[in-house]
Amino acid sequence: MMEEKEKKKWGILPKIGIGIFMIILLLFGYIRYIEPSQLEINEYAIVDEKIPQSFHGFKIVHFSDIHYGNTTNEKELKKVVDKISLLKPDLLVYTGDLFDSNVLLSDEAKNNIIHLLSECHATLGKYAILGDQDTLQEGIQEIYKEAGFQILNNQNIPIYYQDITPIYLGGIPSISKGEEDLEKALQKEKNGYQILLMHEPTLFDEVKNADLVLAGHSLGGTIRIPGFGGLIKLTNTDEYEKGKYEKDEKILFVSSGIGTENLPVRFLNYPSINLYRLYSY
Repeated sequence: MMEEKEKKKWGILPKIGIGIFMIILLLFGYIRYIEPSQLEINEYAIVDEKIPQSFHGFKIVHFSDIHYGNTTNEKELKKVVDKISLLKPDLLVYTGDLFDSNVLLSDEAKNNIIHLLSECHATLGKYAILGDQDTLQEGIQEIYKEAGFQILNNQNIPIYYQDITPIYLGGIPSISKGEEDLEKALQKEKNGYQILLMHEPTLFDEVKNADLVLAGHSLGGTIRIPGFGGLIKLTNTDEYEKGKYEKDEKILFVSSGIGTENLPVRFLNYPSINLYRLYSY
């Protein structure tokens, strides 16, 4: 009788072990192959009395951190480009990191990036800043330029739309080399509506004279746990991991990015494109 019970006991344990193994295998398949390809669109309304009436309904599309060659390949980038085309942006902005410095891309892959990003169109142009991985690579600025993006390197420019009253767009490169200059990227006198592009969100507290700040870099913490946040804490991110933050009459949006860095996985943290609609009172 005891022998039969022992056989039943040991017959159940392998089944439990196989079940646990299958769950782990399915979870790994999901975070490695399924979620990294599930692109989502986040839409936000930006209402501010400083936004000129001519910009009422103006659409800005923001994406970041493609990290081509990790989980982002030609097929996934084409999906991003198609989504952007459907959104019909008035202004398209990219906040850095096309591919990692430790990823060796062929000339064909680089040409694919240029070709696909060239298919992104925006009424008033495409702008980018350099991410920390971008600053480590030679020839990266040429890739941006050939794809039709104007790089904002400690610059501030006026953007006009249907009127003579502009909004202002500024951009700084990654802080990894210490070459950022917030004073040059922002108007000294805050006379108009000011947008700032930066890669790492950690500088948000230091930003003056900006109304809307757009950043990336954090990848949303890569793996997110409800009630805890992101598990992968990248440097120069601080508490600004993903989504919307408000402080001192400034608004910050941190993109969760398109690709992955270091660990090629995502969990509860879809790749995303942000759409901002500007509204004046």
